[in-house]
Amino acid sequence: MGFRKLFPSFADPDKWRNENQGKKLDRAKWQALRRKILLRDDYTCQYCGYRSEKYQIVHHLDGDPENNEESNLATICQMCNIIVHAGQGCVVKGVVDLYRESNYNQNDIIRITRKTRDQGKTDDEIIAFLDLKKKAPFRMDKRYLANLFGFVTSRPTLTGDDIYDRWKASHSLRLGVSEA
Repeated sequence: MGFRKLFPSFADPDKWRNENQGKKLDRAKWQALRRKILLRDDYTCQYCGYRSEKYQIVHHLDGDPENNEESNLATICQMCNIIVHAGQGCVVKGVVDLYRESNYNQNDIIRITRKTRDQGKTDDEIIAFLDLKKKAPFRMDKRYLANLFGFVTSRPTLTGDDIYDRWKASHSLRLGVSEA
């Protein structure tokens, strides 16, 4: 299976949470479409291959929440989603750090981070293994972000008890891993 290329980005704030959205689906239609996409993708993240029947997200590939064509929708895991929405991950939630250098591509960074964290490795150990260097600030500039690498830390979110925190706890319990 070929995975979609992952890189830090952000959703256009003018398109999301906009009161003037005319084509946004009502909750029942969105839930039906969401379920169809999750089933189509076998609950598997289209970026890293992580499979889970809980906490997966249906992502608008073009960033437009009104474009609900099936070809524009893909299943994405919590970790990949927080990279795709690096503005949220870096600024709002505070769980993503950006770096200028790595020995791995972004998709592999997610896979390796999940696997090694599940083995009990600390953030510092994972960062050293990935050879992440030269921390960089978040900027709302997609070309700038596309050249960076996002690392999803084990820190709790700044917002507290959100879906990412619940996924992290659920994932750890499923594996019998205690959070550091």
